[in-house]
Amino acid sequence: MRLYRVHTLVEVRVDAAVKEHVRAGIDFQLGHFRAADPAAPAEPGVPQVRFLPYAAYQDRPTVHFHLARGRAGRSLHAPASRYAVEVTADGYSVFSDTGETLVNLVVQLAALRQGMTFLHAAGWVDSRGVATLLPGPGGVGKTALLSAGVLRHGLSVLGDDLVLVGQEARAASFPRAFVLKPYHRSQFPHHFPTGRRNQRAWLGPVVRFAQENVPFRGVLKHLARRAGRLEATSLWMQQGFTGPDLFPVPVATLFGADRVASGGRVGRVIYLERHDGTEFEEGELPLDTLVARSLAVLQHEWVDFGRWFNQMAALELFSLPDYMRSVDLAIRSACGSAERVLVRIPAHATPEELEAWFARRFGFAERPT
Repeated sequence: MRLYRVHTLVEVRVDAAVKEHVRAGIDFQLGHFRAADPAAPAEPGVPQVRFLPYAAYQDRPTVHFHLARGRAGRSLHAPASRYAVEVTADGYSVFSDTGETLVNLVVQLAALRQGMTFLHAAGWVDSRGVATLLPGPGGVGKTALLSAGVLRHGLSVLGDDLVLVGQEARAASFPRAFVLKPYHRSQFPHHFPTGRRNQRAWLGPVVRFAQENVPFRGVLKHLARRAGRLEATSLWMQQGFTGPDLFPVPVATLFGADRVASGGRVGRVIYLERHDGTEFEEGELPLDTLVARSLAVLQHEWVDFGRWFNQMAALELFSLPDYMRSVDLAIRSACGSAERVLVRIPAHATPEELEAWFARRFGFAERPT
């Protein structure tokens, strides 16, 4: 059994019989919150999410929705994906054999019950407990600024990819493991292997092209999943052909355990995007614009799990209109009183150029109010 306590927002319990690749995926997202005592009793009033092996799910007479089936307001069952979700009195039970399970989706649904939502952003906290949030799409430069702020300006990490926000300017940390990619090498050179690359790594692009373009791709993927071989096949291809291109590293390993904050008060929000110009640009960031873009970016980051999200909504495991309103309200509550700026970064600006410009224009510590 594993227990993860995400602040006081949700507790996630993972049964020992859950397959290792599923547990590894959950630990990648929630490892920072893993409790020392997995048998600790549930905190009163805190939503509970339980992960169980798919074999433990007991199917019942259901209605059908496309490739899934379920009971309105009660359960979703996707047999082809070996995945099921049940609504419980205190949260959700998830039955899964697939590493594609997005644990953060059910964490999001549970956190919304307490007025908090994920924001796709990097974030840090200064010595006064004031948080700076950097929302924006992937690859825009959030990691570059966060690492500069923590390593060279004494700030503390809230998160690199996701931060929890809401409840009257509150920001809570979500320090998921960093996924270092080749373009992060200049920022974290000591965390990249120094030995020779996988001898077959050059086949990575070929394999990925074949995966995406092979005839009857959907049928073959479906058959592999039904045979219980999809995860093993994907792992073999990743280990054998893609080489060491992606490196998940715990936040504490990169920055030190003492550089991870619990939370803070949102003082400023700087939305980052790249553009085709040659100069850094900035402008106003109306709250309505921030909310609309943040909702879109978060859903885009979870696009691979959009089918499950919509199936759950279609079967009324949660209300989609209420979900959108709750996310909207949480972002407004967190960011409505903060300084808000839209920054456009030249498409070819380097991490060093971005850091230097940011330091001149904003500084890494929150300005006194």
